[in-house]
Amino acid sequence: MSFEDLLRPVLAAPGARAVAFLDPQGEAIASLGDHELLETIGAYQSVWTTELSRAAMGGGLGEVAEIDFDFDAGRVLATAVRDGYFLLALFGRDGVPSAARPHLAAARTRLAAEIG
Repeated sequence: MSFEDLLRPVLAAPGARAVAFLDPQGEAIASLGDHELLETIGAYQSVWTTELSRAAMGGGLGEVAEIDFDFDAGRVLATAVRDGYFLLALFGRDGVPSAARPHLAAARTRLAAEIG
């Protein structure tokens, strides 16, 4: 099964605009959907994840498992895979990230095994 095959069910969630499997620097290993949006958000997501992880670890909360941002124009859902790799799903304002969560969890499990 290809990385794109693992991402496709996430993109099928209502209002999903893009989904990607990203390396620790925010570069897409595999992606589907609005590539321009992914390029814009992906690199920043890597920075957000790093900074939030640093704060969480410093505060004794442990590793960041998932980030869910709600903006005026849309939603960003990211989940850690392992070793700095993560999955990023971008939704329009009408998006339903909760519908994508089970698919993200399944993809995370498979991808963690692949990069393990």
